[in-house]
Amino acid sequence: MARANPSGGGTTWAERAGMPADPGPEATGVSATLAAMFRRAVITDEISQDLDVAVEMASAFGLDGIEVRTAWDVRIDRMTPDQLRRVRDTATGRGLVVASLASPVFKCNLDDPAEVAEHLDILRRCIEAAHALDTRLVRAFTFWRADDPGARVGEIADHFAVAIRVLEGTGLTLVIENEHTCNVATSHEIASFLDRLGNSSVRALWDPCNAYWSGEADAVGAGYARVRGHVAHVHVKDALPSPDGGHAATVLGEGAVGIPAQLETLRRDGFDGFVSLETHYRVHGALDDELVKRPGGSAFSAGGEEGTRRCLAAWNAMQHA
Repeated sequence: MARANPSGGGTTWAERAGMPADPGPEATGVSATLAAMFRRAVITDEISQDLDVAVEMASAFGLDGIEVRTAWDVRIDRMTPDQLRRVRDTATGRGLVVASLASPVFKCNLDDPAEVAEHLDILRRCIEAAHALDTRLVRAFTFWRADDPGARVGEIADHFAVAIRVLEGTGLTLVIENEHTCNVATSHEIASFLDRLGNSSVRALWDPCNAYWSGEADAVGAGYARVRGHVAHVHVKDALPSPDGGHAATVLGEGAVGIPAQLETLRRDGFDGFVSLETHYRVHGALDDELVKRPGGSAFSAGGEEGTRRCLAAWNAMQHA
């Protein structure tokens, strides 16, 4: 269902991001009301390392797609051709598409040339995986956060210039996630960095909770307004302040981020890309900091099934409200 680009022109958000056409309510099993909105996905390892379990839950809650970071304790860029076919067939067997690859590209040390080179190789492998899974989005980050991120922007941009050359001719879009442990964390930082790059093959993966964790009180209002013209993909999770001065993940919509308002703004904007649930909420104890920083694998997925079920139930309730 094509909607006009809210910033002008005749293309949809999905077309601008290189995403496939909206599959429509018949393909997804959701109501026409929900299908008229953005498409919904979940990062599978927030449920389980067993992809069948994750895809079954995504289908049961009426989602349109999945996002893959790890499955069977294998990171997406390390999957064999047979494993990638299994991901594709498992998703399509439930009427789902692969929304994006939740890769770790450039979640590494800016000052370590070997790590940077390794992450360019990760990007190359993710390009192959994206083509195998018929998705157009690959996630990236902006290196572990420096003491003065602003002083390192030029170096980071230089590395992205190399990544852009790697992407040339692939038809893929690199989506930068604002991440509190990386050099682009807030709406100011991601908007400024993307303006500096000025390349349509690099867009924003907007995560309002990460911006909130980075001290941005109005991430879903003024924050989103700064980045809306750059957004090709969205992650949602929720959090509350914790007694130790930090933040604790909670059920979607029950935290302080303002997720219901963010979802409503996306709907009003006619955003027709994917919004993926990145739960991070565990019912019987919080994830430790290292798992949040480097998510993936069985230790990360433990307890995720129940937490994600509660978040998806809350999300469905918001959409039907």
